[in-house]
Amino acid sequence: MFKARMKFAKEGRAKYISHLDLMHAMQRSMARCEMPLWFTEGFNQHAYVSVALPLSTGYSGEWELLDFNLLSESVPVNAVDALNAVFPEGLRAIEIYPLSDGGMPLRDIAWSKYRVTWSFAGSVPEDFVKDVSELFSRDTIEIVKRSKRGEKLVNMRDFLTEVHLTKQDNQVIVEAITAAGNNNMSPEYLTRAVEQYLPQYTIQGTAYHRMCVYNEKMQAFR
Repeated sequence: MFKARMKFAKEGRAKYISHLDLMHAMQRSMARCEMPLWFTEGFNQHAYVSVALPLSTGYSGEWELLDFNLLSESVPVNAVDALNAVFPEGLRAIEIYPLSDGGMPLRDIAWSKYRVTWSFAGSVPEDFVKDVSELFSRDTIEIVKRSKRGEKLVNMRDFLTEVHLTKQDNQVIVEAITAAGNNNMSPEYLTRAVEQYLPQYTIQGTAYHRMCVYNEKMQAFR
């Protein structure tokens, strides 16, 4: 038995799959392509599969990571193609490799890069990009952050690094790097900050897509 990791994408219709359903889809797909998964022993046997930083339902992503155990001594030949042949629409395997081949410990995940799309009923308000850019350039952006422990007033800047805005027709595309791991900050707080500090603007629709995951040194996580 050895540990392997898959980098995959969850896009299109698949972004509406819940985390539990994603786990079921992964196990069923691996069984269909005869991936030699390792199962626990005992009465209730199950395969060990674990997703790092599961996406919220409705989010898409292209840098998703799944750890699992294999009975074989290596990753099967053409494993990526075999999985993609049986995956449901919207799931796509990108790379599969043994963790011994440079895989980083999940505890080292520190940052996530997201693309946030804000849509408007008509054209983008004239000063929207300027005002939002000025907002996120402040040293202090206080916002109520929610967690399992309750609510806490925090400085959003402590959980945020780069923020870049681009105007496209009736949309604004935001690329931002937010804290992940133990200090996770959802990209939804970008939208909440605009609603809180710039109430004169009304964002009609939002979409969230994870582009990359990094360690503390801002190295792309593998």
